[in-house]
Amino acid sequence: MKSFQALLIVAGILFVIGVYVIYPPLPVSDNLAANIPTGNYYYRISFSIVKENQISGTYSVTGGTTVNVYIFTAGQFDLYRTSQSTSNIFQATGSGGSFSATVSTPGTYYLVFDHAANNNAQDVQITYLRDGWNPIFLGTGVALIAVGIALGIFGNRQRRKQEAPRKATDVVMFDQPKT
Repeated sequence: MKSFQALLIVAGILFVIGVYVIYPPLPVSDNLAANIPTGNYYYRISFSIVKENQISGTYSVTGGTTVNVYIFTAGQFDLYRTSQSTSNIFQATGSGGSFSATVSTPGTYYLVFDHAANNNAQDVQITYLRDGWNPIFLGTGVALIAVGIALGIFGNRQRRKQEAPRKATDVVMFDQPKT
């Protein structure tokens, strides 16, 4: 394999990796009305996180009293749903407010609402946003793209140097039309 071919392949790979690293996760947002039925029930929203993200939003109880709001990892949620004691990333109790948590490791996360004071049916208005970016990923992605472009230019120059120079016989010449 010629050196320019190797440089162009490495340049292409670095460029693709750079685009993937710099490409932020797509934001997900929604505004919904949730109902927590009477009894030992909860309402959950799950998020599949690939890169560092921020889960944030607001809630307002429109029918009922107060609710508990949690943000759990998958392991924490498994313990919660089986009524075992667990920690959480975020917890609040109230009839309205906001929630926010930064998650830095890939995985599934859960936004959970349950009854706080009693087990009567409750309606909750929820607005949430899963969005975020990481300045380290941004810097790394830009650097990889720049190196990929530089190697691509260098590889193209190497290719041109390795080509045989063109001779006059390789060029088709035409007579200039007479006016």
